[in-house]
Amino acid sequence: MSKNQSIAFFMAAFLALSGAAFAQEAKEIQAASRIASVTIYPDRATIVREADFKLAPGTQSIVFSGLPTTLLSNSLRASGRGTAAVKILGIEVGSEFLDTALLPEVKKLQADIDNQQFLIDRIKNEVEIIEAQQKFLLSIQASTAVKASEQVGQGKADIQSWEKVMDFIGAKMQALKEKQLGKLKELKAYEAQLDALKKKLDSIKPSRPKESRNVAVLIETSQGGDFKLNLAYTVTNARWAPLYTMRALPDTGEIELTVTGLIQQRSGENWEGVKAQLSTSSPALESQPGELNPWTLDIFVPRPVYKSAARVAEPPAAVGGVAREESVMAPPPQPREAELDTAAILETGIHLNFEIKRAVDIPSDGAPHKVPIDVQKLKVKFDYVTVPKLKEMMFLRGSLKNTLPYPLLPGNADLFIVQDFVGTTQLPHVAANDEAKMYFGEDRQIKVTYEQVKREKSGAAFLGKTAKLRLVYKITIQNLRKTPAEIEVTDQLPVSQNSKIEVKDVNLQPAPSKKDDRGILTWTLTLAPQEKKEIILDFTIEYPKDATIIGI
Repeated sequence: MSKNQSIAFFMAAFLALSGAAFAQEAKEIQAASRIASVTIYPDRATIVREADFKLAPGTQSIVFSGLPTTLLSNSLRASGRGTAAVKILGIEVGSEFLDTALLPEVKKLQADIDNQQFLIDRIKNEVEIIEAQQKFLLSIQASTAVKASEQVGQGKADIQSWEKVMDFIGAKMQALKEKQLGKLKELKAYEAQLDALKKKLDSIKPSRPKESRNVAVLIETSQGGDFKLNLAYTVTNARWAPLYTMRALPDTGEIELTVTGLIQQRSGENWEGVKAQLSTSSPALESQPGELNPWTLDIFVPRPVYKSAARVAEPPAAVGGVAREESVMAPPPQPREAELDTAAILETGIHLNFEIKRAVDIPSDGAPHKVPIDVQKLKVKFDYVTVPKLKEMMFLRGSLKNTLPYPLLPGNADLFIVQDFVGTTQLPHVAANDEAKMYFGEDRQIKVTYEQVKREKSGAAFLGKTAKLRLVYKITIQNLRKTPAEIEVTDQLPVSQNSKIEVKDVNLQPAPSKKDDRGILTWTLTLAPQEKKEIILDFTIEYPKDATIIGI
């Protein structure tokens, strides 16, 4: 070890011992903290806890206990303010183990189970009372029967009195039986709920003590007074995603966009009555861009195959920097509220956050919880698209510009045309001021039909070598809306792949707006309200008379 290394080693040891001694002198204070706010990102969340203290001059170690193991140690930050003069010296993280019965979610479920058991016991007592009343009435009925028998033997039978007694007993027994059946039905429901609670408790109750984190914030107080200490940290297993409702309003040229936040978390601590923000960014995990490794190319050299080999040779391996190509299959394509209490939009540096106006409760159970974010109307240019040869359906398409002050993150969108639900789609990322096209499914207010009106075959003339087939198709479109509609219609003409087959006498009415080499035809039409238009495709296919033609 060199001289400089020795000095550095002894300095580090001295500082470590000094710090340990300093920490031992500090007075330990347990923080009765509460979660003040939560900022939820698409893949994690930042928690801010706060605790109030009356501090005396000196050195104190303020301990936050029972923090989740999903806490990222390098994300810890401490700050505060108050009348006390405080200097934050450092933060230390440790581990502790909690008795299962002391876990907040376990304690709450156990309390629910105890309450449910109390209700069940109370109903059982009521059923026992009803059964006692039934036995009492049956004893009256038996004694009445004995007396009646005696009166009959003495020739003093009072029929009317017996009937009154029997009617009274019958009515009472009927009422008690109905009450008993009702209580037994109620008991069955409570027992089912109790069973569900017990199963839920078994599912979340770990078999051994739960590990948690404790964080000690070392402070030095030069002047005593009141002080509010904030501890911020980031946890994993928490996320939010946007859900959209997009309601197309073709008559006004608008889309009503409702944005909802779907929050899920299993961080290990419940967020109860917290102030929440949903961030459109994600906290940076890297502070540097990284370095590129060399991009090398090489010549593929196959492995030699010897003739004497008894087995079939394996596929050649790659030598050098280029591996053999493999065939990889592409993956398969994967009642509205009257008023929403929408979120406020906060600009934080280069990102935007949605501040939820009301306090929220998000337990650490992984279940989805919805919070309203925003409702806006965006101007949209609507048109209609149809390929009637495939489907006699008219699809509404909207070209929108995101004029909102925030980006639209990728998420599921429920699509409506006015009040009619038409399906769901995946909304891509649309940056602020960026443009996107959206399809809203079928609009039944624009009718389209596709029919073959003529299929006429003519044989070859005497000594002729060719036959002809004339085909005529008609596309009919009608606009039933109260506003004009721009419509894009796509169809096709056959394209010959053989010089002996010709497509002749083509007559298209009206002429298409566009035609490509593949025979794809596109018409762009504008229909006034209630207007109907027709497109006619008329053409003849000429081919050798004895040939079998594929495609007709």
